[in-house]
Amino acid sequence: MTEVHEPATGGGRLLRIEDLEVTVHKQQGPVSLVRETSFEVREGEIVCLVGESGSGKSVTARTIMGLTQLDDNMEVTGRILLGDEDLVALPADRVRRLRGRDLTMVFQEPLSSLDPVYTVDFQLREALRRRERLGRRAERDRLVSALREVGIHDGDRVLQSYPHQLSGGMCQRVMIAMALLGRPRLLIADEPTTALDVTVQAQILDLIDRLRREEGMAVLLVTHDMGVAADLADRVIVMYAGQVVEDAAPRDIFARPAHPYPAGLLASIPPMIRERPARLPAIPGPVPDPSALPSGCSFHPRCSFATEACLTTRPAAREIDGRQVACWNPLVEEGVA
Repeated sequence: MTEVHEPATGGGRLLRIEDLEVTVHKQQGPVSLVRETSFEVREGEIVCLVGESGSGKSVTARTIMGLTQLDDNMEVTGRILLGDEDLVALPADRVRRLRGRDLTMVFQEPLSSLDPVYTVDFQLREALRRRERLGRRAERDRLVSALREVGIHDGDRVLQSYPHQLSGGMCQRVMIAMALLGRPRLLIADEPTTALDVTVQAQILDLIDRLRREEGMAVLLVTHDMGVAADLADRVIVMYAGQVVEDAAPRDIFARPAHPYPAGLLASIPPMIRERPARLPAIPGPVPDPSALPSGCSFHPRCSFATEACLTTRPAAREIDGRQVACWNPLVEEGVA
């Protein structure tokens, strides 16, 4: 396992999510995608949101950006406080003004996020002008510098290109440069380095880490990579079936997870220094369909620690030794360090 990052001293609270519920209304009835979700992100802090596909990570990220609310079939309740402003209650035009300036997002699919009919130059200039106005030559220099920061050294060529003329990895780097151009207060990154090779991935993660340290930028990083979470996170939030099941410092999550779900995720990672077992441990079964969640704790069909209470009653999050855990049978006892 990668050496666990030592958490930085966070600043003031920037983002606070309280009892977030996201429901999609389908013909057969409402389906809950995110349930009873509460957490916060402080200035200068990197919070990693981890979990299997279908756990609600990307829906949570898009809802913070105000994008889920644009779909008439989606219903969002609870509060998303950016500073003193509730993004759920704010008018759409006010949220639109905050996007690209105070909060930005890097999406998983860069080719569907970049406009195919405009050059990279046009799209990056638009992002830059949401934050500051410069002369045209100064703008050009700033864009070339931003591309160089994400590993693009032929910036003049890339600026004149259309998205379809670039590789997926190059488009991803352009998206990251665009998100960072405005030096936002909060950066939401949804698997931002998936399409990149290991060297460029490390370079971009180092850039994000440097910006949060130098400028106090907060980062909510959605990832499947537990190694990235160990390297970067000041706090790790584990989601399962639309619910936060554990919220803890990385040293706690990686040394002694309290919920059986993150314990299962960590156990399934191949060892790097010891002999690999003939068969890796695995969590049995799939993530449940949001339209057919099991009763009680959603994880109980896959959990070897499930008891009668787990089958009938959903556990609420409670504090155990400085972490939040939603489990009837936590692996860490209360009051035991």
